[in-house]
Amino acid sequence: MTDDDNAAHRQQELYLSEVLELMAEREYMRRYRVILAKRVTWFGAVRAIASSGAIATWAVWKSYPMVWGGVIAATQVADALKGIFPFTARHKAANDLVASLEALLIEVLYEAEGIYAGELTDTEIREKRRRMMKARHEASLKYFPTADLPERKDLNALAQEAAVVYYDSIFKPRVKA
Repeated sequence: MTDDDNAAHRQQELYLSEVLELMAEREYMRRYRVILAKRVTWFGAVRAIASSGAIATWAVWKSYPMVWGGVIAATQVADALKGIFPFTARHKAANDLVASLEALLIEVLYEAEGIYAGELTDTEIREKRRRMMKARHEASLKYFPTADLPERKDLNALAQEAAVVYYDSIFKPRVKA
């Protein structure tokens, strides 16, 4: 490929690289959401067991009513506050961000077909890439406004790997046997 060919395809390559980044971000958030869902489930189970166990124990042994009442009250407070615990709040935000990123990915994959086929001008591709980057940024700020999303290297590596496999399945030409 000559330098002129590289320059002619620069905007396509930049756009498709941004698509790959979007795929990786979506995959990371999907995997992170699964981890948070396990924590939310565990927290809910502990609350339910503590509350039910306290009620059952209180019914069987009438002694220490203040202790059992305190345990029940504490589980009720925990239930009322569950939305502000970091992992439950992050779980909700991660769910919403995944939905937003998936909707954006559907849109950009549709656009990418025209870009990959060479149907758009460099100016049109630049504008679509800018719009995609802006939408990703706005979604991240909307659901994680304090940027408190921890980066996990293990999830990031898995997400990058999954994104490349998905990207290659769409954009890399296949050789027929």
